[in-house]
Amino acid sequence: MLALVGGCASPGGDLVGRPVTTGPNPSSASTPPPGGGLRRPTDAQRVVVRWVTDGDTVTLRAVRRGALPLQVDTHVRLLEIDTPESKDPDLPVQCLALRATAATERLLPRGSTAWVQTDRELHDRYGRTLGYVWNAHGVFVNEALVRRGLARVLFFRPNDRHLARMRSAEAAARAAGRGLWTRCPSTP
Repeated sequence: MLALVGGCASPGGDLVGRPVTTGPNPSSASTPPPGGGLRRPTDAQRVVVRWVTDGDTVTLRAVRRGALPLQVDTHVRLLEIDTPESKDPDLPVQCLALRATAATERLLPRGSTAWVQTDRELHDRYGRTLGYVWNAHGVFVNEALVRRGLARVLFFRPNDRHLARMRSAEAAARAAGRGLWTRCPSTP
C-alpha cells in the first residue's frame, strides 16, 4: 500500500509514515451481495449532495439523524482514498485530477440523495470530517473511484472498515492498467 508522507509516496506507511496493519477490522467487514458492489450499509446516514469540491472531497447536508449534524453543510473527505490534486494553489493540477473530480460529480450529482457511513474516528488530524459515501443507485463511491483508477488507497489510521475491499479494487485497477496506473508517469 502507498501513502503520502510530506507530499511523497511511502510504501507501507500511513499518513504520518508509521507502518500500517494489513487487514481490516474483522468485526466490521462488509460482504458484497451477489453480482458485486456493496449495498448501502444499514448504519449509513441519509444526506443530500450539496457540491463536489474535488475527486475525494464533497459537501453533504444530513437530512436524517446520524454522525453528521442535521441541516448543516459538512465537507466530507472520502475515507481510504486519495485522488490527484486540482485545487492546491501551491501545486500544478495533477494528472487525471480533473477527470477524478468529474467522475465524483457524475457519481454524486448536486441535489441527489446519498448515504454516508463513518468509521472509528469522525475527524482526521486536520479536523476534516471523514466518511464512506454511497450514491442514490447504491454505488460505493470511494470504491468506484479506486476501481476506475482515479484514486489510490490511502489509509487514515485507525479507520479500516473497508480497507481490504479498497485494496482489492486498487489491485484490480493496477492489474488492468486503468487510469493512474498507466496514464500518469509519476504514479508509484
